[in-house]
Amino acid sequence: MAMELVWPYVVSASNPSVNGFLDWAKNQKNELYKLKYQQIFWYLQAIINFRTSVRYNQPLLKSAARRIFAPIWSARRHPIYQAIEIADEEQLISLRPEIRQIIKNNSVVARSGWSNQHQGLDAILEEVNKTLKTLIPPIPAQKHWEMAARNCTKFMKLRKKLFATMGYADSKSSGPRSRPDYEEESQRFRIRLRKTGFLNPNLNHSFEGLDKNNKLSVQMKSFSNKAQAQRINYIKGKFG
Repeated sequence: MAMELVWPYVVSASNPSVNGFLDWAKNQKNELYKLKYQQIFWYLQAIINFRTSVRYNQPLLKSAARRIFAPIWSARRHPIYQAIEIADEEQLISLRPEIRQIIKNNSVVARSGWSNQHQGLDAILEEVNKTLKTLIPPIPAQKHWEMAARNCTKFMKLRKKLFATMGYADSKSSGPRSRPDYEEESQRFRIRLRKTGFLNPNLNHSFEGLDKNNKLSVQMKSFSNKAQAQRINYIKGKFG
């Protein structure tokens, strides 16, 4: 969809450029185009950037992605995520600068050793918790948890040696991860978008879905502005 958002500019510009597209998109009055532009280049790109920042341990990109996506929590009334965002920022601000930098640089860890397979600490703890559960009875007592936690590393080493002796291949992959091929589906979707002119502000002046059977809520036209305003009000309410 991102390429189809760019396409109307490319075919209309004599000398297309990145800055030219950004200026062109900023001046668009078509409400559907503006909505899709925000959804794709703001919020969806923020999710992609966040995932990339975790995988490759890029703290600045991670922080920027969180800030861009954060208004969603206020727009859709997710009080838990609002509170988490504020608490996290408040804790970081109160830390000594050197401690804060250490946390930012080590907020994710690559247990596999691959530079593109970093994980957040919460995800790592969840994996450890799943491993511990394989070492305890179905209805564990406190002593079972303590025994598993204290001996988890030894049990895993023993498991690895046992599998090697048996010639059994562990199901966990230690190499680079592959991605499913979605090129064919993507091309079919792009063809439909192009044929219907759904994302062309010069052809489509309606505010409705791709199937033309469902009108979009007019409140979506001001979604981002309201979301940002509500987030600011929430922050002021917490610290004001």
